[in-house]
Amino acid sequence: MAILLPRKPTLICLAVLGPICVVDGIVKKDTKEILAMLAVFIFAIVTLIMDSRKKKKLINKNDREYRNSL
Repeated sequence: MAILLPRKPTLICLAVLGPICVVDGIVKKDTKEILAMLAVFIFAIVTLIMDSRKKKKLINKNDREYRNSL
């Protein structure tokens, strides 16, 4: 999946599938599946948050540069 999709849609898919797989692991009582999918879910959420912050900083930086040039 990660090879076929761009970065952001892949992270969104992981953020959606993470809790589903965690619940499945709880039902099966499979500790490894629960821990693995919790790690994937946390990674996806943190990466999405950090990417959005980085994008906002870049937009603010570009906005300041264009404003100062006048």
